[in-house]
Amino acid sequence: MTSNLSKTLKDIREYTQNNHELKKSHHFVFNSPVDKDSKIADVIVMGLNPGESVTDWEYEINLPTEESSEFDFRNEFGSSRSSATWSKKCKKYLPNKNIFLSQFFFWSSRGIESDFKSRFGYSFKKSPHFNFCKNCNEEMIDFHKPKLIVATGTSFAKFFSSVYEMKHIKTLRCETDKRNRPIINHYEFKGIPFIFTPHWTNGWVSNLEKKDIQSYLSSYL
Repeated sequence: MTSNLSKTLKDIREYTQNNHELKKSHHFVFNSPVDKDSKIADVIVMGLNPGESVTDWEYEINLPTEESSEFDFRNEFGSSRSSATWSKKCKKYLPNKNIFLSQFFFWSSRGIESDFKSRFGYSFKKSPHFNFCKNCNEEMIDFHKPKLIVATGTSFAKFFSSVYEMKHIKTLRCETDKRNRPIINHYEFKGIPFIFTPHWTNGWVSNLEKKDIQSYLSSYL
């Protein structure tokens, strides 16, 4: 890993220690390769913030720990079921691509509702840390220069497109599904397609919608 992102990771570790509520998280996620041998991303997949499992807390060394290109506690401890499922989903939607993971909010919680607020002291959208995460994510994007950035969670497309000052390109619906609801919110960030889709673990996403999402993403790869 280059010194640039090594410095960014160092900055995240220091920032975590300097903000007392962030030290209540189990881990942060930044520049984390889905396949540990990957060096450069074809695609960056952005989540809202990392989830946690009960078993994650069995790993107790130097908390908060991390999932990053320099250290991944899951390689030492083993992946939780949810983490393994997410890796499989990424590979299903983006087959045969080098995928790196990041988050709009780097630090873990058990969801973005009650646990998030009780742990950090503010609701998700009121977090004061989005600009710090944005700056770090920009450094990651500048390093990898990916062909595509994908964010899972269409309900937050308007909010984060504003935070990141993205340019809206188009919104697409799945016309073959009777619900005919939006499944693609296509923006552009730093000249790169930045596409919001429904969350890939969402059981309400139909097979027809999944097919259209996969087809649209593959057209940029």
